[in-house]
Amino acid sequence: MTTKFAVFVTAKPQPKALNRALLLIQDFEFTEYPDESQWVLLTSKHLPSTDPGPTFLPVLDISGSNNFASMSFTEINSFIRANEEALRAIDVSAGDWLIIDQKGLETSTCLVCEQVYDPGEFGDGDGAELTSEFRACRIPYEEAHGMIVNLDIANMGFEDFVDEEAGEQEDGAWKWRSFDPDTNDKEGETEADIKRGNVLRKLRDDGFAD
Repeated sequence: MTTKFAVFVTAKPQPKALNRALLLIQDFEFTEYPDESQWVLLTSKHLPSTDPGPTFLPVLDISGSNNFASMSFTEINSFIRANEEALRAIDVSAGDWLIIDQKGLETSTCLVCEQVYDPGEFGDGDGAELTSEFRACRIPYEEAHGMIVNLDIANMGFEDFVDEEAGEQEDGAWKWRSFDPDTNDKEGETEADIKRGNVLRKLRDDGFAD
């Protein structure tokens, strides 16, 4: 069964803005949207007892039911740490998750968060363990899926996606840096861009996204 990743919304977005964000974080390159989506929007502190499956769009107004509105990154992490077993029981990662905050809505970015792994005193696996700490990277919506999947399968590390020289920013997140030096030099739309754009256009035409 494919691991899903929780999405927490700490902002108080209008439904159209939220639907746009939830659409842009989808992967259109390696998976079939929407059937193979790996994102599940969590709005209640009371987790379901069975696999909720991915969240399908459009999402209606969550303003009256979102328990995570106005929470800090640290508070979200505390919730996850307190519910690790319950999350794993419904096949949702407790080690990697995503936050959509107010700054993200204003800049078309989100936060990919990862639980910090302590490699042990000598870095050889002896005494290695997961800690209660976490790190967050502010990243463009469209890049979020690639980062979180690679972190989940340990194909790449957190450091591969951030500007370590810039360090942690004022909001507590690290600045994203593409590991692909040609990211900003590519000309024209990719097939994934076109697929994503078509779905977004349909959501807009139907009045569900801005």
